[in-house]
Order: sequence, then C-alpha cells, then structure tokens
Amino acid sequence: MNLSKKLALIPLTLSLLFSPFAQAVQHVDKAYLDNVTVNVSSTEQNALVVQDRKITSVIPSIADALEYEKDVTQGVLYFKVAPWYANRTISAFVNDDQGTRYKLVMRPTASLGAEELILIPPKVKEGSSTDKGSQSYLQQIKELIYVMGDDADDPQDELAIEGISRSFVNQQIPLWKEARMTFASRYDGDGLYGEHYKVTNITNSNLILLEQEFYRKKVVAVSIEHLNLLPGQTTNVYVVRER
Repeated sequence: MNLSKKLALIPLTLSLLFSPFAQAVQHVDKAYLDNVTVNVSSTEQNALVVQDRKITSVIPSIADALEYEKDVTQGVLYFKVAPWYANRTISAFVNDDQGTRYKLVMRPTASLGAEELILIPPKVKEGSSTDKGSQSYLQQIKELIYVMGDDADDPQDELAIEGISRSFVNQQIPLWKEARMTFASRYDGDGLYGEHYKVTNITNSNLILLEQEFYRKKVVAVSIEHLNLLPGQTTNVYVVRER
C-alpha cells in the first residue's frame, strides 16, 4: 500500500519517527486510573512513550505476547505483537521513571499501520497522594500471584510469603454456561487481595479464556494458567483486586 492510501486510512494527526512511513498517534489519558483499551498494529512495529517521562518497565499479562526493544536513553519502547497473539487482546502494566503505573489493554488490528501510543501522565496534584505506581505496589501484586500459584494445587499450613492471610471459600460462580467456575480461596495482603478460581471446560470443544474477561472494577491484575482448555480440562485463574 502506498503512502497516499495509508493517509486515507489513518487519523490526521501523524508523527514521522525516523522511518519512511507514516505512524498514527494515539494520546492515551487516564490509564493511570483504570484500564484503557488501545488499538495497535498486529503486523508493524509500534512505539510506546510517556509524555515528558521515560518508561522504566513494561509487564504484559502474557510473557511472550510482545517482541520489544527499549530505547534506554529516550525511555521509549518499540514493540511488535507476536504472530500467535495477533487475534487476541493483551493487557500490560507500564511504569515510568516517576513511579506512575499505567494499565493498557492492547487490541491488535491487522488493518493498522505502525502506531505510536503516548501515555498522558497524571498532573502533580493528582499523583501526589497515591503510591499506586510505586515499586512496592507492583511487588504486592507479584507476591499475591506467586503465593496463589504456589498454594493452588497443594495448600500448605504456611504460605510462601509472610504477611498474606488465606481463607478458603469453595463457592460456585455461575458465570458461563460453557464452564464451571469455583471461587476456591482468597488471599489478603496490605491494600490488595487475591482471588483464586478454578475454571473447568464442560463442553465438548476447546474453550479459549481471555484475561480481559476477568477484568472488573478494581481488578489490577489477572493471570491464567492455561488459556486454551480441552474438554474437561481445569485451569487456575488468579485475580488481584484493590480494596
């Protein structure tokens, strides 16, 4: 497709980032408050930046979903969607050099050219009273998911990390007709808590689970052990929430 045809398909606001092709720009606001869905190219390289700041880390919900290269000097992340995830949404945490955490849900689209995502950080007044973007907050999320995973199939009297308490629930959740879902246990930390679910495919065909299906109000992280379930197969699902 030549340049003139591309220009007819993408927004009028364009950015030329050291390449011979045009790159569409998306300004993403309020991603530090809640999940924001953005469109990305499933075939071209995309760029992710934080306005007037530098990206320090990106944590996708699926480890191998993104192929990326970080420009440490500029604090910019260049990434491509792995081919095997081209038809699925990918959630990710993005952290900047001033301790702010952003939540993105990326929707790969084959018809898009290269996309530039510009995250708009909070104003100083909005960000001064919260530590949600701090390293300790991210560490709590990681610890809760680790503890739930370690405890899922063989619960022990003592959990792997101190400071987290567990309560068994064993409650059936009528969520989908294609699956049986059990709320197995809850894990309480400092300001956050985790929920461990068991999901069983009760159909005669494969069942594909998506992390986005489990995102509700105050959910900050979702981890699914097996995304593709065979008939009769069960998987563990871990959800971390804010209080």
